[in-house]
Amino acid sequence: MTPLYLVDDDQDVLDSLSWMLEGMGLNCKGFNAADAFLKSVDIKQPAVLLLDIKMPGMDGVALLNHLNQAQSAISVIMLTGHGTIAMAVDCIQQGALNFLEKPVDGEKLFQLLTQAQQHTEQKWHQQNLQLDIANRLATLSQRETQVMEGILAGKMNKVIAAELDIAQRTIELHRQKVMQKMHVSNAAELAWLLANHKQ
Repeated sequence: MTPLYLVDDDQDVLDSLSWMLEGMGLNCKGFNAADAFLKSVDIKQPAVLLLDIKMPGMDGVALLNHLNQAQSAISVIMLTGHGTIAMAVDCIQQGALNFLEKPVDGEKLFQLLTQAQQHTEQKWHQQNLQLDIANRLATLSQRETQVMEGILAGKMNKVIAAELDIAQRTIELHRQKVMQKMHVSNAAELAWLLANHKQ
């Protein structure tokens, strides 16, 4: 199960939300400051974070921005005791999955946590796929990259050979290498893989 964290400077809120989450069968690790959270948690790993907006020191919005900048796999649900629509919109635009007002409704929270778990797993999978594709691309030589670009443009081997001023047989060998290194069997799979990489 994806780890669940709670960051709120109010100890009473930490205790009551932890108790509520335990009642739902969810284990939660609480922190009373954003800095304490950042010191203890690997933000590159998938997790769900319930995050208070107003805190001394680094506030919730600053932590949300930090997670965004770091391309963290953590899904964030913002919490506030006195939120405005403008504040909610701002948090959502900055990458928060949702925005809840305190006191938190248990049923609504459970639904949001379920969605957040699914979201963070998808985000984690997508980030790993992007990294894997980038690593495959990095193994291509300059010539293989040129051949791959020709393949993606729908050009035949003889056209690529003429453009690069090399033998068609050499293009065929480079094409095989590209397919092997990219772990695909044809041009359509290659195009799909790289289209997915750009998303």
